[in-house]
Amino acid sequence: MRKWCFIQGVLLLLTILLASPASAAGTELMSVFSLRITVVEQGTEYEWEYDSPNKYEYEQGERVIKGDLAKDKMEHILEVLQFDENENVSSFVERLKQSDYPNLERVDIRYMDSDSRLHTWVWNKDR
Repeated sequence: MRKWCFIQGVLLLLTILLASPASAAGTELMSVFSLRITVVEQGTEYEWEYDSPNKYEYEQGERVIKGDLAKDKMEHILEVLQFDENENVSSFVERLKQSDYPNLERVDIRYMDSDSRLHTWVWNKDR
């Protein structure tokens, strides 16, 4: 339940940020954050990207999607992961394997929070 509330909080925060006007002033860049999720399965690389305030991108192999469809893809992967910055990589890996990526080879998640702290989770099948 707590993780679901966190996901809802992240989505609410993303919605608030999307409704806010973008600005490049130095002090306002302090609140910028980003999320990168990379998954490799059977040699195909999948990548979800979010940059505040409203840039979404999804890549599957050579195919790149931006905009609302990429946002939908990001929301889906956050639900699958039950994303929580305090979670361990093994939990993320198990959730991915149980959902859309049973033959998972690699996971790399990088989250820059609003305090400019980088959180990183990396997992490789062979290690």
